[in-house]
Amino acid sequence: MAQQGHTKVMIRTVDTDVVVIAVAKFLQIGLEELLVAFGTGKNYRHIEVHQIVSRIGAEKSQALALFHAFTDCDTVSFFSNRGKKSAWQAWQAYPEATDVFHALCSRPPDVPETVIETLERFVVLMYDRASELQGVDAARRYLFSKKSREIENIPPTAAALLQHTKRASFQAGHI
Repeated sequence: MAQQGHTKVMIRTVDTDVVVIAVAKFLQIGLEELLVAFGTGKNYRHIEVHQIVSRIGAEKSQALALFHAFTDCDTVSFFSNRGKKSAWQAWQAYPEATDVFHALCSRPPDVPETVIETLERFVVLMYDRASELQGVDAARRYLFSKKSREIENIPPTAAALLQHTKRASFQAGHI
């Protein structure tokens, strides 16, 4: 629609993935306004994508595709007992993850060591916001042995997180 010269567009969907993609790609499309008619029945509403992008900022909106894929989408697994809300709160508490999310959208499946370190810290904060630990393996050990958390309530291993990151980067990078 933007290529045809339209400046205001509405998309109709019931899929949250479409909303996330719309937010992540809004600035690249070149529209003034983008509305998403979302949901059905009592849950039907209009989402003003341009307002969301304005509110969360350009960097965070463009990083949203990786955040969404990393924290659970249709083709990438989820973190056990951790949903989008706890992941969003961890992102708010650890804004350093924004640059990593943005970078991983741009060059899949390359995952440099510095990126993994930042993502490990982000995942640790998802599972324990007060933790000072940097790595997921150390957090697993601490949460399981010292805080007596069930195995379902501890982060994945570093090796599993690397594979998860590659899948999420591939998904977000090829939207």
